[in-house]
Amino acid sequence: MEMKMTTIDKTPPKISVFAFVMITAAVVVSVRTLPMTAQPGMMTIFLTLAAALLFLVPTALVSAELATAWPQDGGLFIWVREAFGERMGFVAVWMQWIQMVFGMTSIIMIIAATFAYVFDPALASNKFYMLAMIVGIWWACTLVNMRGVKTLGWVSTICVSLGVFMPGVVLIGCGIAYLAGGHPIMTDVSWSWNNLVPSFSDSGTLGLFIGFIFVVMGMEVSASNVSAIKDARRNYPIAIILVSVIMVLLSVIGSAAIFIAIPKEKISMTAGLMQAFELYFNQWGMGWLAPVMGLCIGLGLVGQVNSWVLGPVRGLQATADSGALPKFLQTTNRHGVPVTLVLIQAAAITVVGVLITVMPNVDNFYFMLMGLTGLVYLVAYLFMFSAAIYLRYKRPDVERSFRVPGGNAGMWVCSGLGIVISLLAGYLGFIPPGSFHGSSHEYLQFQLIGLAIMLVIPFLVYAYGQKARHARSAGVAPRTSPASKARPAEGK
Repeated sequence: MEMKMTTIDKTPPKISVFAFVMITAAVVVSVRTLPMTAQPGMMTIFLTLAAALLFLVPTALVSAELATAWPQDGGLFIWVREAFGERMGFVAVWMQWIQMVFGMTSIIMIIAATFAYVFDPALASNKFYMLAMIVGIWWACTLVNMRGVKTLGWVSTICVSLGVFMPGVVLIGCGIAYLAGGHPIMTDVSWSWNNLVPSFSDSGTLGLFIGFIFVVMGMEVSASNVSAIKDARRNYPIAIILVSVIMVLLSVIGSAAIFIAIPKEKISMTAGLMQAFELYFNQWGMGWLAPVMGLCIGLGLVGQVNSWVLGPVRGLQATADSGALPKFLQTTNRHGVPVTLVLIQAAAITVVGVLITVMPNVDNFYFMLMGLTGLVYLVAYLFMFSAAIYLRYKRPDVERSFRVPGGNAGMWVCSGLGIVISLLAGYLGFIPPGSFHGSSHEYLQFQLIGLAIMLVIPFLVYAYGQKARHARSAGVAPRTSPASKARPAEGK
């Protein structure tokens, strides 16, 4: 009986393409970004398509080839390890993981503000409420994910359906009804060149474009769970193509549904979506529906957060399983979930939540933290695109059921675009946004020091893991002190 249970645990049930599309959509597709993408007006068409062609498509194609060539769990760690060795693989997946710790905290703050809008708007400025939501939502998602990727599939399906697709479809339907009713269009929707194509001669437009790049990040995260899909080599590329199409259509049409009814200069970055729903529903005497949409949007964002719990941490699990990290980090439960790593991750997000809510100037700290999140994530992308090029030459023998079109030249063009856009975004990431009310020097210093620390930590953690590995192979327990025991946990 015990033998049968062990076998079942080691071969968890596979998920369908539909479930995987829902998981991936929960990671990268969200209506929360529509107010930002609506602010440029008609230029959102150009900017969305440019971000999709220059970054989303390269990311999707490259991750599809890498995931089908190395379809085991681990994602970015496996790919970079195959190209540049285990140490660099760990550094890459560390950068992918640590940005999530910062980024998810900011998304939960938006969830908290959305729910506050429904029940009591004054709560949005209450730090204790914000901290309680950060801790409560992340730990709840952690407990859900402890049951494995099968549970993740149906939870993501519910959250994406009710919290992304339904509000998106309702918003687009409202926009169509608004136009059909002959109501005035509040933003210039002419198809002139100046109204469609932005000027790239000023830094403001470049900063706006980088915002669109950040919207389409994250496509590669779902590759960490690629081994859970039925017929992964065939179905993974299909899934990411479907998600890419959904993302572009929702961004363009959903943004238009906002800026036709609200002047683009009056669209709120955080409340723009609710502005649009309030306007539409109040106009038709159905104001009570706005809070309902708020609840649905909040649910969708919870689904997005839920999908990130086991994303990057799978790469860390692969690192630990390879023996490169201390043995206690290899602990998994009967569903194959890396319990220790997931709990460390939850503790880290709790600490970040405390830091955000106790800072004297929360807004400035929020902007600095988000800038650092983008910079850290871009380092992971530079590793991924570089590894994809290198592996075409280093490991041509590995079967790739999906290949970036155009042979080696196609891979150079595809990954080269990703590298150039990542470097450009990284450069602009050191420039504070216009809404930052602080010293530019302070902002730059924070980004430089923060990025340096985030780069140094994985090297230290890996060095400790190597020391423990050598000690185990020699049959000697590594010397540890309380401080040395704490270091890996802090690094994780």
